[in-house]
Amino acid sequence: MKKDDADRRSFLKTLMTGSAIAATTFSAGTAIAKKQDTTRKTDEVLYRESEDFKDYYKSLR
Repeated sequence: MKKDDADRRSFLKTLMTGSAIAATTFSAGTAIAKKQDTTRKTDEVLYRESEDFKDYYKSLR
């Protein structure tokens, strides 16, 4: 009878430890995304003015 109780307790300890590890893993995996600033600066340059651009703009006139 003592052997059965020891095996049962060992099984229950293992089961509880596994449950605790699983719960910690799932709760640690949850993250909240931060809101990013998506506005652009008004003085930000989005391209370089090269000779190709100048020629293209001239062709539009």
